[in-house]
Amino acid sequence: MKIGVNAGGSVIFLVLKTVHLLALVFGAAASLGNIYLLLARGPADLPAPALVGALRKWYRLTALGAIVTLWATGLVMTPMKHGWRVEGFAFNAKVALAGLLLAIIFYLNWMSARWARRGGPPSYVPALHVAGATSLLLAVLFAVAAFG
Repeated sequence: MKIGVNAGGSVIFLVLKTVHLLALVFGAAASLGNIYLLLARGPADLPAPALVGALRKWYRLTALGAIVTLWATGLVMTPMKHGWRVEGFAFNAKVALAGLLLAIIFYLNWMSARWARRGGPPSYVPALHVAGATSLLLAVLFAVAAFG
């Protein structure tokens, strides 16, 4: 059974898809921003440590807002367009990678205050940012394969 097959449903779907794609753009910007900060370590960090810290905070919060929005809109759009069950490896891989990305983002946001009190994040945090960016990219590729 599909939801939203009338004219009003298609407008709702269009709005949801627009919000979904905008959240994807913001999530990608946050993910790439963290990677750029990771690559810019060294002398570039020294003149403006407050700016780098602020950017990390905004990227972290942007990623959190984006992933929550992506999940919320995706959970509403999927049954509207494809019914309650979507078959195939690509869809299952997309959901698994999006779940991993959600876990990474929630963990980073949850632990950030504790790490700030301790003097900074542990050494494995850059690897989590790389894993998150990789998960995002792969999830998008599998979404394209699953939904065309």
